Amino acid sequence: RNLKLAQQIDPSNAEIHEAFGLVYQSTGEVELAEEHFEKSISLDRKCSRCRNNYAAFLYNQERYRDAEEQLEVVVSDSLYNARPNAFVNLGLCRLKLFDAQGAEEEFVRALSMDRTNRIALLELAGIRFEANDLDGANSYYGTYRQVVRQQSARGLWLGIRLARENG
Repeated sequence: RNLKLAQQIDPSNAEIHEAFGLVYQSTGEVELAEEHFEKSISLDRKCSRCRNNYAAFLYNQERYRDAEEQLEVVVSDSLYNARPNAFVNLGLCRLKLFDAQGAEEEFVRALSMDRTNRIALLELAGIRFEANDLDGANSYYGTYRQVVRQQSARGLWLGIRLARENG
């Protein structure tokens, strides 16, 4: 109700359409969510948060290439306060698109801005492990272990495989 009222007051406000997109996404109304995310971006092409949320929506819809396109715009906004997370999201998209090298580059960029990003650390440890770079994998995994209180199942599994390889 409040969103509808806000829309009546300012129908060209990108953030209101972004909020509608988030609401419709949470209720499973995919078409309406996409419509509002796209409207939001068309109203304010520089709203990085709007694009980031739209990219998350696209990622959840398994539209990784579309999400990647949105995130490339987001990470180019050097003033966006959630930029490290956008790099992580871009890295995750690239992993889904079977671009391990591109994903690694994005995770490294994320860590250059937030050295304790647990997702980037774990993903980089996994990428390095798959590339048979045990030193790199151990380094990222060691930092990951220092950052998290309780490891994820995926983190534990990587730790087990690293321990096996390290004897």
